[in-house]
Amino acid sequence: MKKKLLCAILAGTMILSVPVYAKDLSVTVPSYVTDAGLSDFPDSQESSTADDGSMVYTLNKDQQKKWKEYLKSSLDAAIKDVLSDKETYPNIEDMTYNDDMTKFNINISSADNMTMSEAFVGYLPLFFAPLYQEVNGIDEDKVDYKIISTDSSTGDKYESDYKQNKADWDSSFFSNSSTVSSDTQNSSGENVDAIAFESDSSSLKYTGFETMPYDSSSTDTLGVVKFNFSNKNDSPVDAASQYSIKAYQNGIELEWYDGTGNAACDNTYKTILKDASLEVGFAFMLQDTQSPITVYAYDGYMGDAPCQIQEIKIQ
Repeated sequence: MKKKLLCAILAGTMILSVPVYAKDLSVTVPSYVTDAGLSDFPDSQESSTADDGSMVYTLNKDQQKKWKEYLKSSLDAAIKDVLSDKETYPNIEDMTYNDDMTKFNINISSADNMTMSEAFVGYLPLFFAPLYQEVNGIDEDKVDYKIISTDSSTGDKYESDYKQNKADWDSSFFSNSSTVSSDTQNSSGENVDAIAFESDSSSLKYTGFETMPYDSSSTDTLGVVKFNFSNKNDSPVDAASQYSIKAYQNGIELEWYDGTGNAACDNTYKTILKDASLEVGFAFMLQDTQSPITVYAYDGYMGDAPCQIQEIKIQ
């Protein structure tokens, strides 16, 4: 989905004019970058669109230097925006990286209190590091980096790499585009009065629905689908890692938003210990405030994941 949150973090960083020179090196901009709403890219010698939707830009040596400066300054600006916004990202203490963008360090005050907004910060390397490395001469299939997140309150470290970062983005509901209800994930399922999953690892039960304004200056309305989530695993987990939630209105998939400020939505990315329960919420941008919405809940992210379908009346 084209997340306004992600666009807000990266806003203003995609504008640069580069003179035209001879061909030398190609850089591939993946489709997930443009799907996130980023479309103002630097000039290049030439560009083309690949079959998978990615853009391929051809740069000469002078342009490579300009692109490296541009990508670094853009990432620096995004990090600065995050660190200066303590209201939205209260747990993000610092974020640094090395010169070739192969190692990122994120310091957080407490992993237990992370909000969904803060979860997006871990994806910032995905939008800059692969491109920067390609401009440095690394083949697209050789791109890699490591992310080390450190919990200052406990000293615990959490490590991820490019492959895992990309897989998490692809499998999460953050990246699902708003489309007609035909979907790669199984659209068939069991129609129920109220969604309720119960397994050996967790449970999810529908608790209610509410609307909220998108922000104080907008007439847009978010619909929040709320659930009670319980963990049965020995290790801490969050609801978003166990269940995939989609919503449709008038036959069209609704865009997911973080719903910051809503207590249930702020809980969705909080991990809980075994036998603990928490009310979580999934917010979607409504087309209107009259038509009912249809919620598809999947127990997992695989195409054959068990699915339950519930219709919710807004009024």
